[in-house]
Amino acid sequence: MAGLRLTNDEVNKLLEKQQNMKNRGIKSGSGREFDLSSLQGRDSTTSVARIRKAKEKVGMGAGGHTGNDRTDKPSQKYLAVLKQGINTLYLPDWLVTYIKDDDELATTICVKGYEAKSPHVIALAQLAKDPTLMIGRKKTVEKKGKKANYEHYIQVRIFYELERFYPDIYKLTKAVPNGGLRHDSVGWEMLAEGQKTGSPDIDIEVAKGKYFGMKLEVKTENNKATAIQLDKIELYNDAGFYAVVRNGFDNCWSAIIEYISLPDFDFKTDLNA
Repeated sequence: MAGLRLTNDEVNKLLEKQQNMKNRGIKSGSGREFDLSSLQGRDSTTSVARIRKAKEKVGMGAGGHTGNDRTDKPSQKYLAVLKQGINTLYLPDWLVTYIKDDDELATTICVKGYEAKSPHVIALAQLAKDPTLMIGRKKTVEKKGKKANYEHYIQVRIFYELERFYPDIYKLTKAVPNGGLRHDSVGWEMLAEGQKTGSPDIDIEVAKGKYFGMKLEVKTENNKATAIQLDKIELYNDAGFYAVVRNGFDNCWSAIIEYISLPDFDFKTDLNA
């Protein structure tokens, strides 16, 4: 027991537990009677408080874990150490950069029980722990197959970047569910509620230049828009919106930056001029 520091309350709880075990005829692992008598009269409350305070000062909880509770962030110094332990071998370069630059994301990845407020940060943290969520996985004897989901993470990145760097635009931007892609009762309910097949994936409801807002259809690098989607893009352009189809994150993001960089609505500034 040398070196063990306990408060008076903790000592009393151990003694009570010992007595209960004796009454039930339970012995220690060595076969001998439990003996905590050496702890009687020993009160390390002051010492325990001092140690816990020191741990909290460097960003560690009383039990040696990061944070004073399960939602606290670790100190910058300790987080830097945690970041070095993240396995980035199979992660895309852009995600590695996010982890390096964003302490909130790194904390979500490293600290068990910590929950970020942003759903986009949570999704990226899950991807960092399991890259097959994006790239997919072939079926094996041990594991089920998993479909690749690149387009999903293009959209996650778009909203992550908007939330982080353009919060005012983020507040007025939304993704658009597409009931036409669902072939079950949920898809039918979505259509019945007024959702439209072929609607662009992202709405930026901020008037800029001569446009009433932006509509963006997101595609992966090698994917193409359907005829219905192209018809919708044309329809929105004719109605005064800036509506485009873009492939891959870089092209999508460039289109967004070009749009939000326009002057506030003036009914004349044209991106295509």
